[in-house]
Amino acid sequence: MEFQHFSHKHPLFFREIIPKKDDGDEKACPCDGCSEVISGAFYGCSQCNFFLHKVCAELPRVIEHPLHPEHSLILRERGMRTCDACRNGCTDFTYACSPCDFDMDLICASLMERKIDHPSHKHQLTPVRRRALLFCDACGEEHEGMGYQCTTCVHFWIHRDCASLPSTIERSDHRHPLTLSYTLPSPYANFRISCNICRKRLRPIYWVYYCGKCRYFTHVKCAASKIEPLVHGSSSTWPTLARNAGKELPSGGV
Repeated sequence: MEFQHFSHKHPLFFREIIPKKDDGDEKACPCDGCSEVISGAFYGCSQCNFFLHKVCAELPRVIEHPLHPEHSLILRERGMRTCDACRNGCTDFTYACSPCDFDMDLICASLMERKIDHPSHKHQLTPVRRRALLFCDACGEEHEGMGYQCTTCVHFWIHRDCASLPSTIERSDHRHPLTLSYTLPSPYANFRISCNICRKRLRPIYWVYYCGKCRYFTHVKCAASKIEPLVHGSSSTWPTLARNAGKELPSGGV
């Protein structure tokens, strides 16, 4: 089946068998659209070493995208560009708006269509790649790579690992399951509370794992670690609580 692609001057032919070297091994054929090695059906040029994954060859030429709602985005051939979604350099196919000088790589263009509903936030979150541009609103640490951003609030962003945290976990150093909370639980928010694992202070605006029965709290990162508390199983493993303005410490249970 012959196919004329806008990015190449010669017609392309559909193939299902990867070309072989002289020794019989399959060639490592990178796709000229996304740079990933081709392992399945593809389109190839019989006159030169130009190859496209079937899915890359059949990408729509024009898309509408929520991160650039003003204009349609047009599929462009390879070139040196910067993705305006993740700020990473890109030499592969991109979707672009020429009047706005806006470019988006294929990964961001495809992933961002799959929004998620997350219980930590009132708006839907859009997948986006970041190069350590933002602090995660879940754990408070700076991250790069894939995360989820609110395009309504703009400044809300959580990285992928935090977005997939389980609602409850178990640790060998605590006898009860720990529950994920998207802020420090309200009965404890006005007190100075330290992580039972690393002993550093917990900030009320970030996510924590806690046990309401024992008043046991940890950073989400520490909860997944193998670090043991300084004194295992004694009352000294409880959080350090500094009473504010003479307030009494809340009783166990949240």
